[in-house]
Amino acid sequence: MKFAVALVLAAGCVLLPVPSAFAAGPCAVAGGLDSASATCQWVYVDYTQAASSGDGHTWVVSIQCGNGGICSEHVECVEGAEAGFMHDVFMDGTDIGDVCVPESEVNETNIAQLIIRRFKNIAWPDSNLVVQPPKGRTLVNFETNFYTLDSVPIDQTVTVANRQVVIRAVPATYTFDFGDGAVTTTASPGHPHPDLDVTHVYERVGKVEVRLDTTYSGEYRIGNGDWVAIPDTLTVAGESQDLQILEALPQLVIR
Repeated sequence: MKFAVALVLAAGCVLLPVPSAFAAGPCAVAGGLDSASATCQWVYVDYTQAASSGDGHTWVVSIQCGNGGICSEHVECVEGAEAGFMHDVFMDGTDIGDVCVPESEVNETNIAQLIIRRFKNIAWPDSNLVVQPPKGRTLVNFETNFYTLDSVPIDQTVTVANRQVVIRAVPATYTFDFGDGAVTTTASPGHPHPDLDVTHVYERVGKVEVRLDTTYSGEYRIGNGDWVAIPDTLTVAGESQDLQILEALPQLVIR
């Protein structure tokens, strides 16, 4: 029979059983009770004992990020004289402290978490919107053409957990905001005249602000490994630009 003691969380209102392997661990308190909170510092061997103890709980570590969580860098540490990276320890979804995981034990799942966060926080460029007719003017009841030439994948090489990673952003969809309440999302970046693809007809004269937002899908590869798809997408909003809708009036010209 496994012996279990009470785990008192920082909030002081949730009690969960934990294995007795922690009774002498760094998070033990007087009286033999294990008190773990988000500020508790685990030793890696104690975490592995807990995670493999079969006590019915779900134990997870999630790699931390530096710079206030924007993941432009990882949090380095030393565990048993080996360089490693700080992780949050979760039991049944509750943060119960930190642990330094040796670099040799950081698995691909952890690296993938950092890469996905990095993908979301890299400053990917917006797409340049081109409108035809040019010079910020078009006509009412006329097919105004919209497109962008920014349609190729973009690679950025970064370092994640001391590994060289290439992250690729691939334009997946384009959202054209025509400024009069009409919006269209398409996989096509549009095309210059005369190959009209993304067009809009304005029904009244006036001034509008048009914009193009680009949604990127992503993929990455570690070193010279295979490309791996990133399950998330991100949208980069474009800059608004003014467009004047004018009415063409007939004019008698005497020659």
